[in-house]
Amino acid sequence: MALRLAVRRFCAKSALELPKQQLASVKESVSSFMGQVKGFSPGAYFEEKYFWEKANVGPFFLLLFFTPSLYRSFKDFYWTQQLRKLNTEEIISDRYEWLRLNMIQDEVEEALLKKVPAGGIAALELGPSSPP
Repeated sequence: MALRLAVRRFCAKSALELPKQQLASVKESVSSFMGQVKGFSPGAYFEEKYFWEKANVGPFFLLLFFTPSLYRSFKDFYWTQQLRKLNTEEIISDRYEWLRLNMIQDEVEEALLKKVPAGGIAALELGPSSPP
């Protein structure tokens, strides 16, 4: 998709700046390139004689060489996004849990305050207040 957009942008830019003859040659080269891409046959490309003598094997070996790095990068990106999302969900969940516990604590305190006598709670004394 990015290649298609790049080709469209390239052709659109050249339509404004290039004469008609150059524009036609650019369109022909793009259409021949697209024909080569559409006509790619893995069976013919990986045939032993064609692969080692005629094929451009650079992109294949580059892909083969960089596949572990690309895979690791995509995997790290994916798990970073998933854990970031999980972290956000855990923070929200913890806030709701904190709010629920505080609401329960407030209700308990309110119920206890309703049971307090009018004069308040008398101080607890251990033994007589004056010596015998």
